[in-house]
Amino acid sequence: MRAVVCVVAVLFAAPVGAQNAATGKTLYKTYCQVCHTVDPSTSVEPFNAIMNAANNPSAIVAAANADPSQMGWITTELNGAQLADIAAYLGTFKSAGTTVAVVEFYNAARDHYFMSSSAAEIADLDGGVHAGWIRTGLSFKAYAASAAGASPVCRFYLPPAYGDSHFYSASPAECSQVAAKYPGFVYETSATFYIGLPDTVTGACAAGWTPVYRVWDNRPDTNHRYTTSVTVRQQMLAQGWIGEGYGPTQVIMCTPP
Repeated sequence: MRAVVCVVAVLFAAPVGAQNAATGKTLYKTYCQVCHTVDPSTSVEPFNAIMNAANNPSAIVAAANADPSQMGWITTELNGAQLADIAAYLGTFKSAGTTVAVVEFYNAARDHYFMSSSAAEIADLDGGVHAGWIRTGLSFKAYAASAAGASPVCRFYLPPAYGDSHFYSASPAECSQVAAKYPGFVYETSATFYIGLPDTVTGACAAGWTPVYRVWDNRPDTNHRYTTSVTVRQQMLAQGWIGEGYGPTQVIMCTPP
């Protein structure tokens, strides 16, 4: 049962600094190896999902808090340092990964923002395939594939009745909540790119990572904007947009170094 719990627990990822990988190896063998094999990076689905917790000990804490009846034992039998040790050990199976640019576009006629890391989508927007979109000149980094310290970002398309726009989240829990609450949204992908998830209480990013802010236009034609610029965020709030995120500064994601 506890080995299976390891799989579920890692789905809620939040970057936190690693500790002792050697100690983590011993803990991993005791609590996780029976299901996730000696090399968790090569285990089959769904057991390979444990790699989402590489260098992310807060993943286990978040899952335990979300479902104490099934996973409460984690935080009673393992302390914070031990969770960090396990996450550090998992991190030894992953390389730094290649970053891509998440490029922002703006459509003045609709007063909507959109972002993408897809080379094909970016080329279409630059080429006028989807008329009216121009680059804002802003972008931030993310990973194209699973990487240490990064969480998959889901993407929803909101049909015209809901705003004709897109919504993104690096929180698997929020992705599930949105899918359940808004069945009219089109769940395009569970991983359009990979990026850090801040501490869900403090909003803090891992050392060296940069906060990404999300703001909502608070209009019937729902639209969200994502930015690393504190100035841009303040400008949008001054225009009546509403901040969404974790902690006092409402951080929604963390872009890698």
